[in-house]
Amino acid sequence: MRGLCRNSRAAGAASLNSRAAFRALELIEEAFHDVEGIRVFVFEPAEDPNAVRCNNDTRDVPKMTAGRAALLCLMARYRDGLLDPFISLLEVHKLMYFMQVSGEPLRLSFTKGHYGPYAENLRHVLKVLEGHRISGYDDGGDQPDKPLSLMSGALDDARRFLEGEAATRERLDRVGHLVEGFESSFGLELLSRVHWVASQQDVASLDDVVKGVYAWGKGKEQFRERQIGKAVDVLVYKGWLDGKAVCSAVQCGV
Repeated sequence: MRGLCRNSRAAGAASLNSRAAFRALELIEEAFHDVEGIRVFVFEPAEDPNAVRCNNDTRDVPKMTAGRAALLCLMARYRDGLLDPFISLLEVHKLMYFMQVSGEPLRLSFTKGHYGPYAENLRHVLKVLEGHRISGYDDGGDQPDKPLSLMSGALDDARRFLEGEAATRERLDRVGHLVEGFESSFGLELLSRVHWVASQQDVASLDDVVKGVYAWGKGKEQFRERQIGKAVDVLVYKGWLDGKAVCSAVQCGV
């Protein structure tokens, strides 16, 4: 597949407005014209009235805490594994779910949401960080595919704060290790949903876990039994579930 697609994050159809910039675009198009097998997206600069701007008033910069630093570091680590500057709101909820399960005292109130474990009070944290440490949350709406990104300097500040928080850093590593291979909205929803069912409900077999996942809500048959079993395998193998309490080694393949 070959192609060059121009796109813009602006609400309107604003275009490049300088002769030099237009020439730069022409050069990019020429360079990729004969390249086979890839599609290149060029995001043109444009003025977006809804764009989030950094709040430079240092009096308003939210205080860094272990929980906020953990959120920022998890976003960065997960994002780097995807080679993508953005991470969806759904993925943030799932990463913070596992961070709390790991033992970090986040005081997030997770419940059974439509897309897996969901914490209503995480909204407050994201609102506080918006415009200072993260961008993309905007008015606080909860569309699961809403793209979030880190603002300049946020990760450095978070890492500096965690230099004296060895336990939090260990939990970050543990969560990062767990989600390897599940780096997508689908993967994290599957992993977190399976963990919730296996740890919060009365299950004694892999079949019980499958039934619990399917009973969660309409449309959850998108997760195949084989995928649910794989998630159980990973959660048991990496120490997030008690294999004996969930299923036999023969059933789960552990």
